[in-house]
Amino acid sequence: MNIAVLGFEGPVARALRSELERQGHRITKDGGDCAVYFPGSPEELGNLAGRGGYRRLVLRSHACAYGSSEKNPGLMTEDRISLLPEDAAERRWLQLEEIAAGHNNAAAVRLANVLAPDEGDLIVQQIAGKRGTMLAGHDPNVQFISVADAARVLAAAAQSNSTGIFNAAGDGTIPLRKVFAATGTKRSARLLPLARSKYGLSADLLQYNWSVSSERAARELGWKPQQSTLDALREFVNGKPGAHPELLQQPYDPWGLDVDKIRAWGWWFAFLRNIYWRIESEGMENIPDTGRGLFVSNHRGFMPLDAVMHLSLVFTHRQRVIRFLIIHSLLRTPFLCNFLTQMGGVIASQENAARLFADEALVGIFPEGIRGTFLPYKRTYKLRDFAKSEFARIAIENQAPVIPSAVIGHAEIFPIIGRIESSTVVKELGWPYLPIAPMFPLAPVPIPSKWHVRVLPPVGLQGLRREDAQNDRLVKEFSRHIQRIIQINIDDMLPKRKSIFWGKVLNGSVPPSPQFQWPAQRAAGGNV
Repeated sequence: MNIAVLGFEGPVARALRSELERQGHRITKDGGDCAVYFPGSPEELGNLAGRGGYRRLVLRSHACAYGSSEKNPGLMTEDRISLLPEDAAERRWLQLEEIAAGHNNAAAVRLANVLAPDEGDLIVQQIAGKRGTMLAGHDPNVQFISVADAARVLAAAAQSNSTGIFNAAGDGTIPLRKVFAATGTKRSARLLPLARSKYGLSADLLQYNWSVSSERAARELGWKPQQSTLDALREFVNGKPGAHPELLQQPYDPWGLDVDKIRAWGWWFAFLRNIYWRIESEGMENIPDTGRGLFVSNHRGFMPLDAVMHLSLVFTHRQRVIRFLIIHSLLRTPFLCNFLTQMGGVIASQENAARLFADEALVGIFPEGIRGTFLPYKRTYKLRDFAKSEFARIAIENQAPVIPSAVIGHAEIFPIIGRIESSTVVKELGWPYLPIAPMFPLAPVPIPSKWHVRVLPPVGLQGLRREDAQNDRLVKEFSRHIQRIIQINIDDMLPKRKSIFWGKVLNGSVPPSPQFQWPAQRAAGGNV
């Protein structure tokens, strides 16, 4: 093929020419079978897109086009919408992709951070020198791609007829804080975002995850990275004064789980569990040693403290980490963002749940959602409708048994006795309103009530098949079946409690669980 490499002359463009020549293609300056464009000016790209001289057009784009947002689930696919603000400098990549799409045979390749400072990636520039900057309270998982792999994926796109957007990144991710440690770059933390870099990239890219999946490039372009994120980073830091490439030996969790941090917090969790809330628990043997499972519990307290205690109990007694699916608004707060991801929190999505179950993880979810945590105290032990949650669909799709858990005592840590309607609270915190509770909001110290946690035997899928996840009626019935089991146990535990501060409730006696009631048509072998 005759291929023109046009636009910005950087390390990837030079490597692409070498790669194409190695594969036997001829590099032209103008005209030919394909043009690979490295953004210079939109006008130049517009001329290329509208020009009939090239059968194929490939645009070098950037994965930051998805935007850095707390809503990003991580490992995003190409159908994910961009969450860039209207005034973001990174929107230029979207504008360039739109121009390129004017060509009838065009592809845009969104590269992760290219490990060459001259390519202009903000994160790479931060780690390339002696000093760099992070945003305080934020430690996003980041991806890298080597110059050679970036050139290879652009070459593969040039030789393909597949159109649209393709992501390209080295396999795996790594927390930004770990990157600074490995590169030996001294980091300073700022509370406020940095000014835009000379390449127009904003410091928002240092705030949240914007990792991507390269599955489409593998499937349609036949491209897979020869170097993982860690391999490429290790090569990049070799020879850098003060670098510690030996820190890049282990793979990191794609969403930021840090088991060492869970262990480091263990003494504090033990204090809360054993002394402050004096948690009484039973049924920990119902947590399987291995294999997938969906941990489901009632949720109270309007702060994720019950999730932390469930995590601590299961980690202590069963040496497993519950990967809780969390709402994105919890990541808006600096430091809490880091804490929740390090403890294993994962932004709730069907895709993330499927990835976790593919690794046979123990996944946790609170079906009542955030509104369940904001129930007034007088209704606190009456469960909200589980059928409004997607947890049953997730369990059925992934053929994961459900492990129910019933808890009393956690509702009393912040018993809600009133509310203040506030659009600011909704917008900034994602809460439905500002709760009024003893000690909150003036002194947000939770009441040291005594908790009682009963983990129940796993509930199988009762014959439900993967395809039944598309049957809304079956999904709702199974959701409410799990709800009935938890409600029965809450109702069993409450009368046995003589005080919210002390006393024993659990004695190993568990009320019988109801049988799953199949909808009549399905039970008869028909469609529901």
